[in-house]
Parts: sequence; C-alpha cells; structure tokens
Amino acid sequence: MPSAQTTCYECDANCPIEVEFDTAGEPVKVRGPDCPRCYVQLERRDHPERLLYPLRRVGPRGSGRFERIGWDEALDTIAAELTRARERHGAPAVGFFAGYTKEARPQLQRLAHSFGSPNYMTESGCCFSATMVAEKLTLGYKIKTTSTVVSPKTRCHLIWSTNPRGSIPPFDQHPLASPRPERALIVVDPRRTPLAERADVHLQIRPGTDGALALGFHHLIFANGWQDQVFLDQWGQGVEAFRDYVRDFDPRRVAAICGVAAADIERAAECYATTAPAQITLSPTATVQHSNGFQNHRALILLCAVTGNLDREGGNRFFNDKALPRPIERFDHCLAALPPRVGSERFPIWTRYWPAAQSMLLPDCILEGDPQPIRALLAMGINTAMWPNSARMERALGALDFFAASDFFHNPATRQADIVLPAATNLERPALIAYPGCAYQGEVRYRRALLTPRGEARADGEIFLQLGVRLGMGTLFWGGDLEASWAEAAEGLPEAVREAIYASPDGVTVYADAIDDLVDHGFMDADRLYRLRGFPTDSGKVEFDSDALRAAGHDGLPVYREPAEGPVSTPALARRFPLVLTSGARTKFDTHSQHQHSARMRRAIPRPLVEIHPEDAMVRGIDDGDAVMVGSPRGEVRFYAQVTERIKPGVVHCVHGWNEANVNLLTDDVHLDPISGFPPFKSGLCEIRPID
Repeated sequence: MPSAQTTCYECDANCPIEVEFDTAGEPVKVRGPDCPRCYVQLERRDHPERLLYPLRRVGPRGSGRFERIGWDEALDTIAAELTRARERHGAPAVGFFAGYTKEARPQLQRLAHSFGSPNYMTESGCCFSATMVAEKLTLGYKIKTTSTVVSPKTRCHLIWSTNPRGSIPPFDQHPLASPRPERALIVVDPRRTPLAERADVHLQIRPGTDGALALGFHHLIFANGWQDQVFLDQWGQGVEAFRDYVRDFDPRRVAAICGVAAADIERAAECYATTAPAQITLSPTATVQHSNGFQNHRALILLCAVTGNLDREGGNRFFNDKALPRPIERFDHCLAALPPRVGSERFPIWTRYWPAAQSMLLPDCILEGDPQPIRALLAMGINTAMWPNSARMERALGALDFFAASDFFHNPATRQADIVLPAATNLERPALIAYPGCAYQGEVRYRRALLTPRGEARADGEIFLQLGVRLGMGTLFWGGDLEASWAEAAEGLPEAVREAIYASPDGVTVYADAIDDLVDHGFMDADRLYRLRGFPTDSGKVEFDSDALRAAGHDGLPVYREPAEGPVSTPALARRFPLVLTSGARTKFDTHSQHQHSARMRRAIPRPLVEIHPEDAMVRGIDDGDAVMVGSPRGEVRFYAQVTERIKPGVVHCVHGWNEANVNLLTDDVHLDPISGFPPFKSGLCEIRPID
C-alpha cells in the first residue's frame, strides 16, 4: 500500500511516523515507535464525537446546547466581541490561552500582543516552566531537558520522581527503563514503579518532601567531604551560607520528615556522591507541583554542582540552543510597549524568565479582578481539569462576557463557550518543528498537512491569523496564510537547513555552536562549557544563594518548607482528611486529557483509578475494584480503588485528566508556590470512603 512520512504530535516528542493509505487514498494505518498514542491518531481523526463545524451557544452556559454556524459568522463574531471588550475594559482585559496542542502558540501569542494584550497564557503555568526557571536562575542553563538522555559513562543513576515506562517515549524501550548491572540505581518516588523495584535504593518519600531529602543528601556530602571543593571555590555563589543551612538536615531529621529510613538516606547519598560520574533524571513537574516546589527543585539540582557532576559526560549536561526558527510571537513588542502581564505582580521571578502570563491566576482575574481583570477569553485546547479546584475555574469561564475556544472534542471548558471552533489534527495541518534533542544536537522538520481536514476543521494557527486579518492587522498576519507564517519563522534557520527541511520530511540534525567554541579554544572534550562561558546567572556562578530571590522577597537559599496542606502544617485538617493525596503519574496510554475519547486507550485503562495501600484500604473497608469517593476540603470525586503495595502507606494516588473523574476538583488553588505560582497538585490531603 502507498504510504507517506510525517511527524506525530500526541505528545511533544515529535516522533517520525508513516501513514499507510488504501487504494482509494484513505489513511488506514499509522506506523511508528512502539507507542499506543501513535496508533490512535486515525481513531481521533474519524471519531464520531469529533467537532467538525463552528458552533454558537444557544442555551445557558454549561448546557451543551449549540447550533452550527459558518466560519465567517464565527470569526466575525469573535473579532467583534474582542474589539468590544477592548473598547470597554482595555486590551489587557482580553486573555489568550494556549493549551494542547502547542504548535499554534506562536500565532496565538502574536495575535495577543498585536491586539494589545500582554495576557497570553499557556498550560505551562503549571507544567515544566517552574523547573526551567529554577534551573536558569540557579545554573544559567536547563538540565531537565537533557536529564533523560543516557550516557554510557554514567556509573550512578538517581531517578527522581519520574517513571520512564510511563512518561518517556519510547517507554519500555527507553534506555532508562532497564537498569544495567554496572550502573548503580537510586529511585526517589512515593510509588513503587517497575524501575524502583529494581533499584539498589528506593526512597519512598512522602509527597512534597523532596527538598528535605535533597538537603539531607547535601548534609551528608559536606559532612563526609564528598563535595567537589575545587569547583565550589571557583564557581559557587553563597556556598558557605548554604553549607551552614544544611547542617540541620541530618539523616534522622530527614528520615522523620520524608518517612524513609535514615540508613537508606545515608546509603543513597554515599552512592550518588562517590560513584562518579552520576546523573539525576528529572520529571518536568513532579518536584515543582507543590507549595514549595520551586525551592525544592533548586535544592535537588544543586546536587549536580556540589558533587562536580554538572555538565560532564555521564553527569547532568547543559541544554544548549541549536539552530532556531525566527521568533514570530512579537514578545519583544509585549516587553517594550505593553503593560505588565498577569503574574508579574506576584511572581516576578517566574515572569522574568517565562514569556507568558501566569494562567493559574486566571480564575482570580475573572471572578475577582485580581491581580488584573479579564473579561473576554480566546483559547485553544483549554480544559478546566487543568486548574486546581476546577469547579471554580468552570464558574470563572461562565462569568466571562465572552469566551471562544477551539478543540477536537467538547469538554467542561468548551461547554461554557459562546463560540466553539473545530480544530484540525496534526495530520491535517502544517507546522515547523524544532525538536530540542540532547545537549548539543537537535532536529528541525517541516511537517506538511498529510490529510484534508475532516468537515470544516481548520488549523488553530490559521484561525488566529484569520482573526488578525479581521481585526484589521492583515499585513502583520500574512493575510491569514499559515504556510507564510511558518516560512517567515524558517527564515531564522541557516539557508541549507531551511532548504533541506522543505525538501525532506526526515528533517535536519542541527548542532549547538558551543561545540565549535570549545574546540576553537583548545578544549578537546565537549563538556564543562562553563570553562569557556562561565554561568549565565546574575553572579556568573552557580547560585546557592540568590540575590534575585532575596530582592523579590524570598529566601535566597533553597529553604525547605512543609507542604501548606499536610499532616505537619495542618494537623487539625489532617484529622478529617488523614491521607496525603498525590496525582498525575504518567502512563503511555494518555497525554493528560487528550485520549479520553479513544476506545483503544480505554481498553488498556478502562476506569479512573485511585491507588491505595492495603493497610489504608483495610481500615476503611475498601476492596480492590470498589467504587469509592475521594474527598478533600474542596469536594468529592468518584474513583475505583486499586489496592496495591506500590503506593506508600498513608498516601493515595489518583489519575489525572479524566473529565468524568477530575482529581483537580479536589486540589488546592489557594497555596500556590510563592515563586512560580504552581499549584500543589501532588501534596494535598484527602479521605476515601467506600460507596455502598
């Protein structure tokens, strides 16, 4: 059968795939990596519940009552309502939100800033960005992005709250999924994952105590002289103050905080610190979705610096930019000409490094006008299940003067919208893709639309460009031509790269100029870039103690604080809700809420599960498979019990991303991390009761 090559976008790995066609030219099969997400792309395209035509609400918000309209009416209505909101309340009172998929973000951000609003927001208000900001502030470089790349030189692997078989394509085939006998393995995770079962040491900590554990490692490293003092003397800022601080985090105290054995902490710290080179593998969110997550993550990543494992082969490598497309987002215009973004008032460190407003404040903006009023919203891929205390976010969307959204399917957010637009899938839209890759190597591809969109679906990016035209800014928006917008972005690439990506779907491998810089300056080993460039932090060094944090009113050191809602911080509340609630562990059968409509995925995980330890289940009269209600101070949600010893006693884990069993109806939206604004998705309180 005939076939064509293209690129997957069921997550942001952008894997090459091949689509097979029958003799009539219809797609019948997708071949690619061994990933269930890859295989369901055609199921999504042809799903009977997929949105195929523009819709206008005709019933009350939330009723699900819509009527079909034409594209001209839909776009004219949106343009008129956004203009009306700007005239009445000012351009910043119009918000623009990008969830999944991410490919049209440049076009939407350009629309926001050209319209006059600084308040472009993304799902990164609770995902990944806090790790990046913590790393850039502390080290000057990102290291999470490269932390899942395996080096044959690594002799000790410290896997911190991530599960390769569920979260890192190609899952079971990923080099991290199978430990090697010559490589020591330490796993930190409140769940006993398949990798944890094979670890030399598994530290099954209480969720939210990562910072205390990392500081306990530092205590032992300094106490035993395992630190790389030569590196610290030359490249450390505030090391002595940090060393003084960690003296209080002795193994007995840390064991009591984290709920693990002191002997295991000692064994793990010694193994990591003395078995060089050692590498830490990080999750994009597990350490930062807590009320003190930003500082916890800083404490953790400083382990690389203290032990001399920073930007060394076999350790934690710096991520370096490669050949990049030209920015078309107009963020420079936002910085130079527009008012401060939502979040700049409360989270100036985060907004200093992240080019968007803080979306976790969106419910406050709509319902309270704080810190800025938002009266109208244009969104793509939005779902209220992304926000903590999701019911409040749903109320907020219902209170907007105007709300329009694009998506593949209806969800609790789109049912609040005035206009709903049908989005084209990745097989039906073009995109310029710059895949970050590893420390020095990445890929650039241009993906053409392989299939004609079903119904009247359109690419999100095309929608935003056409709105720009209707708002009177045609010259800024390429006359509504999506391919032209990508072509301008591609002009930022070297000519040979640009020509190659248009000529071949395989794309081009690109390299960072840091390699040449090191060689040109006589360094024959392509690591330790700081020897040449130092650290691009405020001090030019690794920031153990940050003046920027102090200036913003925070502790400069990565201090540990208990989760704001927990058995230690709120003991009275813990008597009513005695279990620690964590959520969000990844599986290969879903990307957040994107695969809820897939029958194939639901065969693998047919029901929303809550993991509970046998000891906790027994005292509550809960058996495996029982329907249960999980309750928190915010409400109750129905799940099905999975009684398992894989979860730590006293802790329960709920899946996320289920519209009919949304764990974020239970999570705390008050105690956001004071630096990043991230919600504590992974360390709240709950109770479970069986349903008769």
